[in-house]
Amino acid sequence: MYEVDKTGKCPHCGTAAKFISPSKMGPNGTGYTDVSTRLFARSEKETVYVNSSECPECHKVIVSLATFDKAGKFLRENLVYPMHTTRLVPPEVPPQIGDDFVEAASVLPISEKASAALSRRCLQTVLTENGFKKKDLNDQIADALPALPTRIAENLDAIRNIGNFAAHPMKHQSTGLIVDVEPEEANWNLDVLEELFDFYYVQPKRAEEKRKKLDEKLKDLGKPPMKKT
Repeated sequence: MYEVDKTGKCPHCGTAAKFISPSKMGPNGTGYTDVSTRLFARSEKETVYVNSSECPECHKVIVSLATFDKAGKFLRENLVYPMHTTRLVPPEVPPQIGDDFVEAASVLPISEKASAALSRRCLQTVLTENGFKKKDLNDQIADALPALPTRIAENLDAIRNIGNFAAHPMKHQSTGLIVDVEPEEANWNLDVLEELFDFYYVQPKRAEEKRKKLDEKLKDLGKPPMKKT
């Protein structure tokens, strides 16, 4: 969530930060009351609060609406300003995958269902391109887990738990289908995809570039290149 003192990624600059209270000074030096969290609307079924905070890195304001049910359980958060989060795609990521990811992030404030559908399709493409070719996303995730670092594997496996795949089999049988999502599911999918981008595309490319530079130095010294594993 984008509340003051909460930690998350700034939707403006993409930096991970602990959000701070917006400036309490209005135009021309006039003061105003800090309303970082304020009741927005209430009905018999739900209560909506408006949250405003500031990114300590880019110092831009963030405004969101947080919705709770009548028992006080958090339901969802909708970003109001900016309209969507800034999630940068590394240049090493194939364009067709990057396009799906950017679209999933862009529609998140408008439709969590649509965002989750796009991110699931994106995830399936990533896993397929990296050798996990089963048609069922649930099976692809299971096959990929042993080959991933523990932290990333746990986060990837959580996609099935947060998304409640057992109760919603169409999520992994027809990944592009628009179906109900659990709270935080759409955001979590995007977070895990960013980790997979780094593991499958960014790190191998950087390692390859380092090997090339080392081979060039070895060549200059009259020595053979590194052996490929």
